[in-house]
Amino acid sequence: MTDRSIQLQSVEGAFGNRDSAAEILGSQLSSSNNQLAYWWRRVLLGIVIIELPLQVDKYFFHDIDLALTGALSGFIVSISTFCLILLYAQWLPKLVIESRPLRGNFALAIYTAIVAASTIWALRPSLALYEAFLLGQSFLLFIYVINTVSEKNDVIFIITCLTLCLAGEGMMMLLTQGLHRTISLGPIYFDYNEVTNRVSGSLGAANVAASFFNLLIPLCCCVLFSTASKRLRQLSAIALLFGGLGLVLTLSRGGWIGTTFSVGICISMALYKGWLSRALFMKLILGFGLLIVACFPLLAERILGDDNGSAQSRISLMQISALIMSDHPFGVGANNWAVAGQHYADRTNFREEWFYTVHNKYLLVLTEVGIVGLLAFGTFILTTIRSGWRIIGRSDRLLTPIAWGLTAGICGQQIHMMGEIFNSRSQVQMLLLAAALIFAIDKITAPKLGSIKTESP
Repeated sequence: MTDRSIQLQSVEGAFGNRDSAAEILGSQLSSSNNQLAYWWRRVLLGIVIIELPLQVDKYFFHDIDLALTGALSGFIVSISTFCLILLYAQWLPKLVIESRPLRGNFALAIYTAIVAASTIWALRPSLALYEAFLLGQSFLLFIYVINTVSEKNDVIFIITCLTLCLAGEGMMMLLTQGLHRTISLGPIYFDYNEVTNRVSGSLGAANVAASFFNLLIPLCCCVLFSTASKRLRQLSAIALLFGGLGLVLTLSRGGWIGTTFSVGICISMALYKGWLSRALFMKLILGFGLLIVACFPLLAERILGDDNGSAQSRISLMQISALIMSDHPFGVGANNWAVAGQHYADRTNFREEWFYTVHNKYLLVLTEVGIVGLLAFGTFILTTIRSGWRIIGRSDRLLTPIAWGLTAGICGQQIHMMGEIFNSRSQVQMLLLAAALIFAIDKITAPKLGSIKTESP
């Protein structure tokens, strides 16, 4: 009887506090689900970032004749498209339940809306739809990053992915140059042009590849000035080496000038803020000096040699833009420059010139979506740079240099845009990803209420 009583007491002790046991079990399940969601998000976001330069995508309704004139020639659907859908499927229910305010950029939203609306008055509406579809995906990526990147670890994860992209792209471009042939890895092609001896990696065109390096080389340079982990700083140094070589092999003069400007303002700010030690400064100067010396024959030939009328043809395209704007003050519709320009290119004074979409992003935007579209696009760029400049006054030695590297890269791209179309998927999405990271870092590093205001630059 005593044994029976003891047994009943033991059972009651084990299950008597059923509410507590249920709470513990629920907490464990919730923690497990949160961990699974965390890693699922990391995997999908990592795929989106790494796929950007690799361009594993498909053009639907592809028109090869339009592609040869520089226009977007179809609806672009990629691996990133599907990953973005899955990321939103995971994030939107949480956003609705928590009723958090949605962050964004008003100027970018206006520019995206104008591009979409231009299908109404476009000379060929289907072409405007192609660009609206691409810009819409890029805008969704921007909104996702600016609203979900809220911790330092999120920023470091994305920066690590971008650094790996830069190092990998530079290595493969060096390999294609050494082999003097295009390398294919399944659906990914690392291109080598046997006629011009220019390499473009997996980005499809040498100038597009140069804009990729133009954005990420300053970032990796500034990672060296931050308090990031030693492993990330070592990876950034490797990426700088191969990225610098890859940039030279693109033979893009605009990319060279833009990157030189970006790196210059990175080093200048690092010296001003005291981020750059004398030893690191000497290593950087020595590294850049050796790169210039090693590649000097290639650089000199491209800068001083005959460019086969490349620069002159750009002037003719700008003149055609002026004629288009005089006849279409509100624009010809997004992605419609080539259609409108063909009418003027058939005139006697342009008939012998090379015809392609105008190699100037600002003129292209002005011609296609008018002055309001250009103002919206310019305001987006300026607000992004202003946000990066604001971060400089803060004392976070991990994120502040990173934000400045991204800002410097965007500044350098503005120079490159003066001689480049800048309408490919990798260019548009990389620009908006960098801008979203700057805005996210601005929020993460913003002084909390009641904190002491930090110094201004």
